Amino acid sequence: MNPINTNLTEDDVVRDIGYVSMADGTRIAHITWRPKSGHYPTVFWYSHYKASAAPFEMAKQFLEAGYAFVGANFPATGCSEGIVEYWYDNKEGVYGAEVVEWIARQPWSDGNVGMIGNSTPGVIQFWVAAERPPHLRAIVASGIGDGYENFVYVGGIFQLGAAAWEVTTKATQAAGAEWRINAGDSQCAAIRRGKQVVKRGFLDEVRSRPLKDEWWDAVTLARPEVAGKVDVPTMIVASWQDESCRCASQSARLFTHLLRSVKHKKLLLMNGDHNVAGPHPTMGVRSYGFVDTEQMRFLDRWVKGIKNGVENEAPVTVFWDVREVAGNAKKAVAGWMTTHETWPEPTIERRPFYLTADAALSSDEPSGNSTDGARAYLYPTAAELVGSSEQFALQPYSPGVLNYRTEPSDSDMVMLGNPEVTLYLSIDYGNDTDLGLSLKDIDEEGNVLFLQGGLLRASLRAIDKEQTCEEVIHSFRRSAKLVPSEIYEIRMSLLNPIAHVVRQGHCLELTIGAPCSILDQQTAPHRYPHNFQSSIPVGGPSVNRVYHSKKYPSKILLPIIPGAVAQASPPDPLALRGQPFRKQTEFVPGGLPIL
Repeated sequence: MNPINTNLTEDDVVRDIGYVSMADGTRIAHITWRPKSGHYPTVFWYSHYKASAAPFEMAKQFLEAGYAFVGANFPATGCSEGIVEYWYDNKEGVYGAEVVEWIARQPWSDGNVGMIGNSTPGVIQFWVAAERPPHLRAIVASGIGDGYENFVYVGGIFQLGAAAWEVTTKATQAAGAEWRINAGDSQCAAIRRGKQVVKRGFLDEVRSRPLKDEWWDAVTLARPEVAGKVDVPTMIVASWQDESCRCASQSARLFTHLLRSVKHKKLLLMNGDHNVAGPHPTMGVRSYGFVDTEQMRFLDRWVKGIKNGVENEAPVTVFWDVREVAGNAKKAVAGWMTTHETWPEPTIERRPFYLTADAALSSDEPSGNSTDGARAYLYPTAAELVGSSEQFALQPYSPGVLNYRTEPSDSDMVMLGNPEVTLYLSIDYGNDTDLGLSLKDIDEEGNVLFLQGGLLRASLRAIDKEQTCEEVIHSFRRSAKLVPSEIYEIRMSLLNPIAHVVRQGHCLELTIGAPCSILDQQTAPHRYPHNFQSSIPVGGPSVNRVYHSKKYPSKILLPIIPGAVAQASPPDPLALRGQPFRKQTEFVPGGLPIL
């Protein structure tokens, strides 16, 4: 077994900055951190940010655990050479697999390589693993969100965060290159001037493709040709309130439907934002300490070969009510944990709560004529601002939203899964509308906690019946415009599943409005941009109506575990990540009077 040293400094290890030549002659920039002697398993971090400039502080936890650490940049990013058609070109997977095999041939390597990464470095692991490099032993991925509906056009609506992401990514790449040049890399400047070609820019490409098509099909990992080819042990970490939109939803679907060739797989699910897992070169302190521990245990089992019992544990673990302690993510704790053999949990019951004309969510089925009890709101004049608690404190313009609330719960109501909403809706102007939903918990004093959002462009409401099972999946391939005054059925799941207890005495509230169009720089409690889910609403001003009757039974289906109760006291809302909170004393139904 490799020795573990918990007090390493940069002087105790070797740093190599160099290039790996691919089979076609392309050179990939890398940085290697390793002990001064011996043979070690390796943790490989591969991304298009600044992986080839990964600092010692990022590698330190792996070095101290008995690993070498290698960071490498995708082709045509950072200091890596390359000619690619666009970001997410399949060359990234091919070259990554070649780097894995290069690592295994190094004199300091014991031939065992594992990958780890959050966000894009999480996504790319599936492309590398799909190439099945012989010395790749395991992948540990988190923050996975890619493709059309999970990243760029969530609900069929272009996300402004995607544009901001490209800009910040290029800046990060430049910063990594500058670091390498200052560290003595004499080749990087010339490479960036003349040996990096991206034929089609990411933003230009995605803006030109507002509907899902064959190109979108080709660039996502969520298909049999990529995720379906993975055959090494796989851990996926996801959080319900991930600001990169639909990461938890995509992670759950990958785990259940596509990783069929993977014998040893684990799914860790929890509340939180995009950075509950690491590593990260500048935000390493953001990952939860208990997640760091679980990731290392998985690597130890399948890369080092230590029989630590991981293989005997349940495949799915849900961490409930995760809260930071004194603002310290490394001391974050869950209120309790549950384990599950499958996802979704088979014991859940989907209970309907019907939207009513008096702004309630009721378990009673509606009655009345087809147009009785309609409610109206002025679109697109209001949205819940979920970027931070500071934003969230501003209640939406009342005539621009419809709010619906349950009666206080007479016992704990435990939800695990993705709520599904069915709306019967009409517009009075234009030919389209965007729906921005939010689901919130209301305590006995009226204070409001954000749980989950929902987005859908009404003209893209067509459902992919083959893919729809535990969640509603839309096809996004054809736009069917709306006609004013016609009533349409619109089914949608929320952005991601949730695990939440509506405690005794609390209420649940659903808000219907427009999407938020503001990008924010903070999240609850603070420090990191949250609301990636920001967009410019489609269409013009319209009086939108939601109907509540026996013929048009608008409703929300809640995934409830029968008989379950909370296993801990409620957390301080300010200790929750990605869940903004506001103090509010009275219920505001919202909406317009219908004359």
